[in-house]
Amino acid sequence: MASRAFPLVVAALVCGCGGGGGDGDSGEGSTALSVTFAQASPRTVFASGSLSFNVSQAPSTTQQTACTLNGTTAAPCLTSATSGRIDYTSLPLGLHRMTVEVRGADGAVAARAEHVLELITPAVVVFGATPAGIAAAAAAARAGQRVVLLEPSPWVGGMMSGGLAKTDIGPRGNEIIGGFAAEFFQRARNAAISRGICPDSRCTNLYDFEPREAERIFESMLAETGVVVERLVRPTAVHKTGATIDGIATHRGDLAAEVFIDASYEGDLMALAGVSYTLGREPRVLAEPPDDAAELAQQEDHAGVLLYRAPRGLYVDPYRVPGDPASGTLPFVEPRPSPVPSTGDGDSRVMAYTYRLCVTDDPGNRTPFAPPAAYDPARYEAVARVALAWVADTGVDLATGLFNPAATVRSANAAYYKYDLNGGSTFSTDMTGPHLNQAYPEADEPTRERIRQDYADYVRGLLYFWQTDSRFGALNAEMARFGYCNDEFTHRGGWPQQLYVRTARRMIGEYVMNENDVMQNGRRPAIADVVGFGAYNIDVHTVRYMAAPLTWPDGVRRDSLVLEGFLIAHAPNDAPYPVPYRSLVPQAVEATNLLNPVTLSATHIAYASLRMEPTMMILGESAGVAAALAVEMQQRVQDIDYATLRARLLANGQRLVN
Repeated sequence: MASRAFPLVVAALVCGCGGGGGDGDSGEGSTALSVTFAQASPRTVFASGSLSFNVSQAPSTTQQTACTLNGTTAAPCLTSATSGRIDYTSLPLGLHRMTVEVRGADGAVAARAEHVLELITPAVVVFGATPAGIAAAAAAARAGQRVVLLEPSPWVGGMMSGGLAKTDIGPRGNEIIGGFAAEFFQRARNAAISRGICPDSRCTNLYDFEPREAERIFESMLAETGVVVERLVRPTAVHKTGATIDGIATHRGDLAAEVFIDASYEGDLMALAGVSYTLGREPRVLAEPPDDAAELAQQEDHAGVLLYRAPRGLYVDPYRVPGDPASGTLPFVEPRPSPVPSTGDGDSRVMAYTYRLCVTDDPGNRTPFAPPAAYDPARYEAVARVALAWVADTGVDLATGLFNPAATVRSANAAYYKYDLNGGSTFSTDMTGPHLNQAYPEADEPTRERIRQDYADYVRGLLYFWQTDSRFGALNAEMARFGYCNDEFTHRGGWPQQLYVRTARRMIGEYVMNENDVMQNGRRPAIADVVGFGAYNIDVHTVRYMAAPLTWPDGVRRDSLVLEGFLIAHAPNDAPYPVPYRSLVPQAVEATNLLNPVTLSATHIAYASLRMEPTMMILGESAGVAAALAVEMQQRVQDIDYATLRARLLANGQRLVN
């Protein structure tokens, strides 16, 4: 399985150049100039690119700025008064020296910066700097392989640096955490202790943290292991010979490697590679419990469409004009389908998405909730109707019933906290719709970006609606106590960068995990090739809101606002369950050098438990170790000797027995 490099030609320097001098007021005798390279990496895998630099102050009119690449002097290369770049194309493999000098009229060097860049061919390519992707990249690098981690955004850490700061760990989740995941949580715990932000005494077993701290820790772990991180890179095509992936194409050029890992939330690399996958919910295999053991192993008791129900048992009219279907349904409520789907039917729908927000009640670190640019309170009429019906039915206090963020760590002012705000089982920061999450998994990038913005607008508007609509009573004042954290996501005004894509594509690999594996109910054989454990309950958020017939309390059957798809199911004693290596690998006829620890091979029901970040980190590390082993042994990923893999995982601290 030798690497097939793409052609590289002789280097040529293209300097993005402006004028060498400026009309600033800094003469040669003023404060000393300095030049620094911006985010300069010591290694890259792309033969063409740019290296940006900054000058501490605008050079004087008598000074010039010159760039060189490997000793070849270019024209002055400032692109503004205090910044510039060196563009390079078609570099050969090896070391390349880039220099920026600010020179006076007499040729004397007033400021100088030098950067040595190494162009490498990686053995392992990981796509997606999610926690799983970071774990995979670090594990492969620690095993001695050259690794590049491609990330389509400027940031690393996925959901764990993007708002999910209260870890979904499960009642017995601490039993499965080992290896890279344990190392991350230990570092987060140590950081919280050193800063004195542990809530009460919880730092003895802390799985909560600050998003910005998670990002810092992930960046450190990548730097320590020597992983090359290439940001703002997205695969556009996959080159294959038979079932072997030779390389991938990106807008920055082609990239070859021996093994590839898809650690994205969407499974984009897997899809481009022509690997089989599915979307949505499998149907229940049989209407009646089968007698045959093979059929029983495939039967999932909770598969398919679930029996729709009234939210919180409340009867709410779904139409804009109550009782008038011709007026149309309320926003985010789908029209009554015809026919109404039967329980157990399969479909292509996914559960609700959202943004996990980091909010605070600290007045010194708070930006108040504000409406989006196109705020329309009418979009939230269904929210209001359900809430008011809830109050009328139970007398619930909406100030605590609707808005209940979970404390994570203390704020800088110890009297206050930071909180993780997550969605719930009915109208909340969660939302689902044909133009939202249902369209997202297979959408192109511009459409996905539109959907991300739609979710941001929805959630921002909802928080402002709760705060300002007088029908919510005491909730208005409670909301006003909170806001976005000023010290989180500072580049985005406190708004997280990562949409919570709870589920998208799912691979159809060598072994498709299903509900029986999670429940460990004896219907399927025991897993022999364990590479990690899951420990969270089956957790499916609402799949759709729609109008559908119900028998109302007055005995009349008429349309009501209903939700469908929400499911919580626990294994007996919340027992952790094993995940097989075979669920991380595609079918050998489709791809022999691809591993997939995130959109792995599982049904809708099984994935609803597997999808938690601690499990994904565990499986990411296992994929990284397996990738390194495949390179070392020159084997297909399907042919890796499990005993050897297991020994290496145990040496890394992974927990493979429960």
